Amino acid sequence: MSSERVRYFIIEHRMLFIVIAVGVVLSLVSRHFLSVENIVSILTNMSVEGSMVIGMALVVFLGEIDLSVGSVMALATTLSVLFQNYGVVIGVFAGLLGGLIAGLVNGVLITKLKLPSIAVTLGTMILINGVVFALTGEHTIAGSNNSFLLISQTRIFNIPLPIIFFVVLVAVFEVIVQKSLFGRNVFAVGGNATASRLFGIKVERVRISCFALSGFLCGVAGVLLAGKINTASGNLGGSGTLILVITAVLLGGISLRGGEGSIIRAIEGILLLVILNNGMVLMRISSFVQDVIRGGILILVLAIEAVNERRKKYL
Repeated sequence: MSSERVRYFIIEHRMLFIVIAVGVVLSLVSRHFLSVENIVSILTNMSVEGSMVIGMALVVFLGEIDLSVGSVMALATTLSVLFQNYGVVIGVFAGLLGGLIAGLVNGVLITKLKLPSIAVTLGTMILINGVVFALTGEHTIAGSNNSFLLISQTRIFNIPLPIIFFVVLVAVFEVIVQKSLFGRNVFAVGGNATASRLFGIKVERVRISCFALSGFLCGVAGVLLAGKINTASGNLGGSGTLILVITAVLLGGISLRGGEGSIIRAIEGILLLVILNNGMVLMRISSFVQDVIRGGILILVLAIEAVNERRKKYL
């Protein structure tokens, strides 16, 4: 029985073992890779992108997609930079509220108007990009409240606050998804919305809630990013961010058809991608080649997803 449990754990968390293998290779290629500063940098970056991955995972559990995550993060960062003049708390609140409202708009449009999520979130992505460019005046704007940087500079037991906050965030949402009634309802709706409705699950409410949470978590990512760089521009949250988030979710073994998945496994996916990005920077690989590699990984993951779906049909 114990051997079966070990085998199940290895299969379920195979991405974690790939992360370890990649880490070993990169540590041999670059001495700097295992330095404390570099590891802290990796985990701090992951706290930003990982927050968006949690939100995207919730939406994909439904069998939906959110293309606006990068734009919503950029909006939250911009709002945090603009409103920090009124205090750190106001700046944080503005970023979180902006993300939440954007997510709610996505959810309401998709649910109430019966529109496909890929079309709605593509539209809001373009719209929000325009709003960010308008707010920044098509320039990079800098925050004037240096206290906002305490978000990234504060350490507890010598661990940066964003890392601690992110670990707590992952734990909370994993428990919600796997143990709560809301989590069971999310998987039920993603598996079969019609049957879920017949069993009394408020399908529309679940969908709106997941998109709202996705927007809120993009707001969290935006606030963390603002606390790190304290600048904003229309170039934040481009297609590279979206590709990174979607690829991480798929690497975590979450099916685009919905109805199954795990937050932890999605985080294992983003951990692998952040480590790969870090390794490519350390090896001084050009940004163009990095884009080719990221795109290739996404295509490969989608191909594997397609093969797995075909196998399921014949099982």
